[in-house]
Amino acid sequence: MSDVFTGMTLERTSGEKETETVPPWELRVFGSLTALHAGRSLPLGPLRHRALLGLLLVRLGSVVATGQLVDELWAGRPPRRPIATLQTYVSHLRRALASGGEQGRAEARVRHRSPGYVLEIDPELVDVHRFETLVDRGRRDLAHQRFRSARDELTRALALWRGDPYLELTSYGPIADENERLEQLRLTAVETRAGACLAIGEADSVVTTLYPEVQRNPTRERCVGHLMSGLYLLGRQAESLRLYEQTRRHLADELGVDPGAELQRVHSDILNQRLPVGEPPLSAGSCVKSDRSAAPAAPPPAETPANTPEPAPAPSADAPTALSERRLRRSRRSVFGRDTADRNGSRILRPSQGARSRGVLVGRDRELALLGGHVLDALEGGSHLTAVLGESGVGKTELVQELARGLQELLQEVVWGRCTAGEGVPAYWVWAQVFRQLAVSRPEAFRKAEARFGSLLAPLILTPESGLRTVNSDDPSARARFLTQDAMCETLLSLAADDPLVVVLEDLDQADESSLELLGLLRTRLHCEPLSIVVTADDTSVAADFMGGSAVAEALGDSRTRSVRLAGLSPWDTRELVAGHTTADVPDDVLGLLHRRSRGNPYILNQFIAAVGDPGLLGDRTSVENVLADVPLGVRQALGRRLTGLPGPVLDVLRCCSTLGTAFEFDLVNDVMGARTDVEPAIETATRCGLLRRAAQPPFLLSFHDELLQEVLLGELSGRDRAWLCESVARALAQRRAAPHGEQEQHRDRVRRTTRLLAAPGKPNGARVPAPAPPHSA
Repeated sequence: MSDVFTGMTLERTSGEKETETVPPWELRVFGSLTALHAGRSLPLGPLRHRALLGLLLVRLGSVVATGQLVDELWAGRPPRRPIATLQTYVSHLRRALASGGEQGRAEARVRHRSPGYVLEIDPELVDVHRFETLVDRGRRDLAHQRFRSARDELTRALALWRGDPYLELTSYGPIADENERLEQLRLTAVETRAGACLAIGEADSVVTTLYPEVQRNPTRERCVGHLMSGLYLLGRQAESLRLYEQTRRHLADELGVDPGAELQRVHSDILNQRLPVGEPPLSAGSCVKSDRSAAPAAPPPAETPANTPEPAPAPSADAPTALSERRLRRSRRSVFGRDTADRNGSRILRPSQGARSRGVLVGRDRELALLGGHVLDALEGGSHLTAVLGESGVGKTELVQELARGLQELLQEVVWGRCTAGEGVPAYWVWAQVFRQLAVSRPEAFRKAEARFGSLLAPLILTPESGLRTVNSDDPSARARFLTQDAMCETLLSLAADDPLVVVLEDLDQADESSLELLGLLRTRLHCEPLSIVVTADDTSVAADFMGGSAVAEALGDSRTRSVRLAGLSPWDTRELVAGHTTADVPDDVLGLLHRRSRGNPYILNQFIAAVGDPGLLGDRTSVENVLADVPLGVRQALGRRLTGLPGPVLDVLRCCSTLGTAFEFDLVNDVMGARTDVEPAIETATRCGLLRRAAQPPFLLSFHDELLQEVLLGELSGRDRAWLCESVARALAQRRAAPHGEQEQHRDRVRRTTRLLAAPGKPNGARVPAPAPPHSA
């Protein structure tokens, strides 16, 4: 018998637990480091000020030497007067912490004690201390077999975990170590709570809680063991055994070890039927010894027609029955609500309350329901390819991850691959990632497929002996290439026929040619198979023009492909996202500034919020305006990646445009760039890629679609190039002012003709105007 069920007794419950009271003054570590007084965030200052508080907080009550603080704050590159700067930071922290005290009394103090500084505060005012205290109580209760008390204490502890501790400060070494320690303690609390829930028969709660944890931490054997026990107690023995096999293969492949003795005992108990199956919750009498002093367990409530599962309909003689026996036939109520249809009659599933799990996924309820409906339709033989489209940072990955969490809670397998562009990336790389996961999760079926096709699958297979990926390049002919792709398709279809399968391919616009060819061939083979393919791709034409995107366009342009397109968040959703970062009241005008500057892009919006530093300052218009005046580094890098696929002449023209203000004439760009740069096709390309846009009314001025992109391009210019462009623009404008009236009118006519021609891309190009040489590429 496994340790989970050995010697356990049920304790007597003696009334309700006291609800936890939030102190009027507290330091919050989970999520962003925040000091609160009466629910109001105190102004802790910029990032390095909060890092100083964090470095003192992780050694609460201990003196940290001044030199050590300097080294940790500036990572070996201190300012010119580090001690004086540190003293300034300390003074600011003292004022900030004292501002939350009542009648001049500070709840937290930063004191100088030779040879450094110490933070003095009542530990009960720090949420991480309360978390650790509750975890310790829960573990003691479990050790003394007070299972309900252990469950309640650990539930309260985990409720304090609002996000990763010291979220924005993990670039500092000691804080990163503390972050990792607390994450391990959280996993211990999750495992301990699961053990208590199993002891009192709450197997359904264990499965719901542990399944995503096991997905993220596949080597936590105790977590795997509790999940296996919970699945078994719910009558899902096959899934429990498959989870053990998956974990065994993962440990062997990644670490070269076998499962530990505890997990092996759980596996043995399940194999030998030493745990009862299908017992109702709270009455697992044969596996949990009942204490005679405990109150007798109430009998399980009789099932009513409302909660009695409907029996599966008997299959007809000519109807296929494979899918009706699969896991997808189970209730989906934990993730999705009832089926509905949109105005076009397409099937969608509306998420129930609480469907959005960890992380912030704001304003995407309809898209999540629509995507879920497409995937479930595909698993029942409908349209098999679903594309999630949108610009970088708009939340494509987060949306698909949310869907995957919901499917995994139903034990629907989801395998994941990410496309990667660049030199040295082997053919079929994204599919190799998919096949690797399937080789671990479905070892027997995969071995049969490998034996059937032999060396044809060599480009995707990991050899068990060496762990190295083999590459088959003996026969590079077109016939051999087709046979390899055919073998891959047949393997996927065979695995999906055994059990429904969802395949996610991220960043399809970065895929290699071979991977796209395989996707195209697979699409022609999909008819009624329970296989759903979800792809994400950048919703701009940059990839389609310069990254082999014709194959991408072909895959996404198929009439059977479903699309879910993500735009920026609405102002109301922006308000909700900002509210998740702060308890402060953020005025409407500040929310408007954040929304306009980010265009509702969640990644860009979060970058600006992080740049503000103290979440309490989001309510201060001046602080927000100061942050919005610059472009955060992460945003610069993300926007820079949008430009990497563009040809050099297009980039040169865009850099020129970045110096011309918010709106400019095509003819002015032509005059500035010169005869050796073909401006017109470059402008057309930039417009088609969504980087520039044309006004709908005369004089059809051009402007950047995203002002942040314009600022990034302007910032890339060297001083020499910027001076050259400014001089060229001034010269062109001076020549216009000096021209006779008739020539000015001709110039305006030429501008109108050219911009009208650009507004109709299908027409032939007009004459091109020569001008001086372009600037150097920055």
